[in-house]
Amino acid sequence: MLLDARPYVEEKIKELKERVNKLNKQPKLVIIRVGNDFASGKYVANKVKRCEEVGIKSEIVHLDENVTNGEVLKKIMMLNNDRDVTGILLQLPLPEHLNEEYLTNAIDPEKDVDGFTIANMGRLALGIEGNVACTPRGIISLLKYYNVELQGKNVLIINRSNIVGKPLTHLLLRENATVTVAHSKTKDLYDQVLAADIVVTAIGKAEHFDTHDFSKDTTIVDVSINFNEEGKMCGDVRKSHYDTLIEELNCNVTPVPNGVGQMTVIELIEQTIEIAERTNNGN
Repeated sequence: MLLDARPYVEEKIKELKERVNKLNKQPKLVIIRVGNDFASGKYVANKVKRCEEVGIKSEIVHLDENVTNGEVLKKIMMLNNDRDVTGILLQLPLPEHLNEEYLTNAIDPEKDVDGFTIANMGRLALGIEGNVACTPRGIISLLKYYNVELQGKNVLIINRSNIVGKPLTHLLLRENATVTVAHSKTKDLYDQVLAADIVVTAIGKAEHFDTHDFSKDTTIVDVSINFNEEGKMCGDVRKSHYDTLIEELNCNVTPVPNGVGQMTVIELIEQTIEIAERTNNGN
């Protein structure tokens, strides 16, 4: 089965509109963007579009490429103290001269709509309610939407980042899956891919995997957004092999595009609304 995110997103937009309409105060998401990175610009535009669709206010704070840590920090603190701001997102990556960890953790954990602060990551690890990284949230939501069983399944995550691999591990453990985290130093990686019930790949190598790398009945979650030699967007899994994987091996595959990337944005929007629902910005 092709695990296309678009049907889920369409349904979710309708639901989120209704939830926003029930709030006493319209939620507001502020996105801090530093510099003019092309990809970041596209991601920000997509987030603003989704905000408009569900009825959330959005604001882009666009700072110069050469801005200092102190200047970014000052802006974050202003937004932390602004009662009209529901969620704050610091668009990554930042220019190399800025301290990503320091600035991310300056965001009020309650307004940390990306779920990247130490406070929210710690809550996730301890099983305490908090804001959760949006890509892992989206992966779980998409798998549940398509009724992919997680309990008792062997899941291989090929990524150990703070954005995907680590938070996803904790979310899958909540679902009673058995999780293995692989990375660039993992031995016998391809044997582990063949043995897994669910493979989450986020290695960032265009069309790295094909039909021969997976066993029958595997669910393949492709998180990466790459571009192949023809300049077309693709994931880690070879797109021309989707049909064979689905029809001959009975695999589930998340496509690129229209897969996990769409889920990340809609989860960001939903998490902003959740913050509003549980704070004075909402009811």
